[in-house]
Amino acid sequence: MNFRVIRAVALAMFREFWRSPEALFWTYGFPIAMMIGLGLAFQPRVPPPVPVAVVAGEASASLATLLSDDEGLEVLELPEAEAERALVRGRVGLLVRGSVDEPVLRADPARAEAQVAELLVGRALQRARGHPPVAVAHEVEDRPGSRYIDFLVPGLIGLNLMGACMWGMGFNLVMMRTNNLLRRLFVTPMKRSDFLIGYMIGRGVLVVPESAAIALLGIALWGVPFRGSVLAFVAVVAAGAFAFTGLALLCASRVRTYEGIAGLMQLCQLPMWVLGGALFSTERFTGLMKVGSDVVPLSCITRALRDLMLEPGGFSDIGWNLVGLIAFGAVSLAVALRLFRWY
Repeated sequence: MNFRVIRAVALAMFREFWRSPEALFWTYGFPIAMMIGLGLAFQPRVPPPVPVAVVAGEASASLATLLSDDEGLEVLELPEAEAERALVRGRVGLLVRGSVDEPVLRADPARAEAQVAELLVGRALQRARGHPPVAVAHEVEDRPGSRYIDFLVPGLIGLNLMGACMWGMGFNLVMMRTNNLLRRLFVTPMKRSDFLIGYMIGRGVLVVPESAAIALLGIALWGVPFRGSVLAFVAVVAAGAFAFTGLALLCASRVRTYEGIAGLMQLCQLPMWVLGGALFSTERFTGLMKVGSDVVPLSCITRALRDLMLEPGGFSDIGWNLVGLIAFGAVSLAVALRLFRWY
């Protein structure tokens, strides 16, 4: 292994990146804009009232007035045909007919808003009959570390690692092969291992400040906590970059067209979008979905980053995730080195 060659390739990759405004935007600007947009969209807020339809009739006025007193309900007094249509079309979550003493509730039990509406209507009717529900003190869970934005920022770091490493490596290599640049490198004394490892290092160096920028912006804008080890955070980012650049090399090892590399990238990334736990929790997955969620590289990264940012975690808490990422990257690189061709 020639370290001078590896260093030269890494520096060339690094300089090429910084001279490309488009690469800078998609690597740094877009993830930050995405985090700001999602942070604004998922800020803690009071849920809107649940719409219910009261069928117009002789006793509907008193029933509608009673239900309107509940702040959690939006009551619409409608003719029967229009109320039925509103329920079918999903405009309301519950249809109520009859009187206060003999109400009839109609809803689709498979819809979550219908269950909420039934509970709210039942509470209002119970209060009207002189049997108020048990008084319950309500507290809002809005501490740093428990909000959705706190869950989201580590996931965005993982998604950005996956996208930047895979698209940045895979497409560039296929472009070099298509333009016969790799064919020219083939006639030099440089080994394929030196070239590929140097290329991986060049891309891996870029994602560390990129991930740090997302984390720091989340801390500054939304108060996302960082309670664990900074050194362990850097190790997870580096291991994640190694895993995804290795996978990118494997995808691009023989592909000769842009359509081919795009298809392989999508084939690898789409399952990880679902199973990686970046944007939503995978705790309720079972069977093969649970197994897949436990082993995909993106899931290892998001679990480790949340252990470090939301809890006072260290290397001992993320050890297995680190081992999994490094092993995945090493296997991918070893297979890519055997399959890689210059032209």
